[in-house]
Amino acid sequence: MYSQTLFAQLCRMTALLVLSLIVLHQSPQLISLFAHYAMDSGCHQQHAEHAQPHHH
Repeated sequence: MYSQTLFAQLCRMTALLVLSLIVLHQSPQLISLFAHYAMDSGCHQQHAEHAQPHHH
């Protein structure tokens, strides 16, 4: 039923990944945007009401 081989799918995905990495590498503004988004949505969020020191 599948008309595409696994090898063809892997080649297509690898090409897409390489193209994405090249575009990302050539655009510092895009890297900054992704980094800012990651900090806003990740565990490194800074909230004033939760500005207590962490004790381990």
